Amino acid sequence: MKTAARWIAAAVLASGVTWAHGQAGDSATLQQKLNTEFKATQTTKDLSEIVTAGDVLELQKDGLRMSALATILTESNTYKDGKIGGGAAKRAWGTFGTIMLAAAVAGLDTTGTATVPDGIPPRILKTGDRCWVLGTQVEKDGMVFKLYTDPDDNGVRYHATLKFPFPNKKHVPPVEEALGQIAEVLKVVPPEELAPPPEPAEAAETAPAAEGPPAEPQRQYEDVAPPPPPPDAAPPSPPARRPR
Repeated sequence: MKTAARWIAAAVLASGVTWAHGQAGDSATLQQKLNTEFKATQTTKDLSEIVTAGDVLELQKDGLRMSALATILTESNTYKDGKIGGGAAKRAWGTFGTIMLAAAVAGLDTTGTATVPDGIPPRILKTGDRCWVLGTQVEKDGMVFKLYTDPDDNGVRYHATLKFPFPNKKHVPPVEEALGQIAEVLKVVPPEELAPPPEPAEAAETAPAAEGPPAEPQRQYEDVAPPPPPPDAAPPSPPARRPR
């Protein structure tokens, strides 16, 4: 009897522990927190321009692989064991996947000019590099960030995904634990640390005049009557008479 009671107590305790662990985190609550902590940037449909700026993130680890917008395949990175592993999705597709995508594009093209731009090499970000966050997504086994860069010197923007797998794939971690995991890789840059937007160009200033003594103001003269003509000359004296 005592043995049966002990087994029942152990089963109840184990179920209670499992239930409590399962309630440690909630996907909806975590998603809401991510939306608050990481404000998403809004872009045009083709991702070419930013419409509404969100948060800027600064990378705390090396090795984030990003692909150019012009390429079809997007680099997919995973943070695990303190390191970023990049490009898993692209390697999974491989050459065969690229060929199939090219064939699909060509089949939908009616002009015969469609191409698959895949010649731009990926960009690898390092610690201290910055990017925008386009959105976050809580999945059943982890959190995914969609990241996006400003144009580089060649005018090319890059994008990628970064996934943070849950330590226990069967359970969503508590919010603070999840945020701590993200903080190992991504940090929101405070607004005061961001460079101010460029000011509009001002009209060119007039070049200063050459240095020298100041010019005297021009004097104003009133109209003055001309001087009177000189007096008439006295008539010549008569010639002297000689004595007779």
